[in-house]
Amino acid sequence: MYENIWSGFGTNLLPSRLNRETPEILSNQNSYGHGKLLITGEYLVLEGAEALAVPLRLGQQFVIRSARGADLHWKSLRPDGSVWFQGLFNMLDFTAQECTDQSFADRLTDILTAVTRQNPDFLSDWKGQKVESKLEFEPEWGFGTSSTLIHAIAEWGEVDAYSLYEQTFGGSGYDLACATAEGPIIFKSTEEEIHIEPLGLEWPFKEQIHLVYSGQKTSSKGSVEQHSAKLKQAKGAVEAISAITQRVADAESLEEFTELLTDHNERMSKILGEPANPWIPDFPGLIKPLGAWGGDFFLAVSPEDPKTMKKKLAEKGFTTIFGWNDLVLEG
Repeated sequence: MYENIWSGFGTNLLPSRLNRETPEILSNQNSYGHGKLLITGEYLVLEGAEALAVPLRLGQQFVIRSARGADLHWKSLRPDGSVWFQGLFNMLDFTAQECTDQSFADRLTDILTAVTRQNPDFLSDWKGQKVESKLEFEPEWGFGTSSTLIHAIAEWGEVDAYSLYEQTFGGSGYDLACATAEGPIIFKSTEEEIHIEPLGLEWPFKEQIHLVYSGQKTSSKGSVEQHSAKLKQAKGAVEAISAITQRVADAESLEEFTELLTDHNERMSKILGEPANPWIPDFPGLIKPLGAWGGDFFLAVSPEDPKTMKKKLAEKGFTTIFGWNDLVLEG
């Protein structure tokens, strides 16, 4: 669930060396990771609960190329092609010589340094590299900017992605599992192992489900830390949430699906001491947070006509709305 290191990153006045001509390219490799959404099991997935998670049709692409010189050039792009981060890094210790955002540059330094602890041969020849990443979604949406980054760097450095994730971001790892998944999964992480079960969701009501951006970015890490004491006391709820997850995956009707997620909302609301739906209390159906409560995306489901439901959501000020079939990847 850990996500929000990205909010506020942008391109201020670019330092002079970052505007120089691109170094000559020698060879390249590509990497791609899918975005993610967590349908059930938020928070308690960290305590071993089974969670239903889905990969998205939108992700992040990386092109990693060798280049002349002895620097690491990094550029990150938004979906429209605009630059939201750019940096020039020392290959000796991966510190940023110049950058447009120091906090993100420091994060990259930490990740690359962690790779060398697993693989001492990573970039040990100090040959220049150029990395260009492009998001297919806005970084504010919470779709997995961090997890797709870790996936790509782990692949590049030939190290275990889950170990790298634990050393840098922490979290259950469900989002990392979604980066390479080809369809929905049930995810469970314990101290002993990570279990990933691919599944097909044969829901006949998918057209009734909308995935809506709340307009607010929530720090998953901060939210978990805020509720840590409550979550430690709620381990007894792990079994119940796991059972709900299995039943949601097998739901055969919209009514059953809504009842199960209502039960999920009520149990988590009791644990967290927060309302599940602070956005539209009079919504004619169910609204469920996806991931950290209070921000990012929520699921809206109603027996009403999908076009009518979408119109009502827009009238409430929610304009970034996806249909289930438009956003969720189902192999």
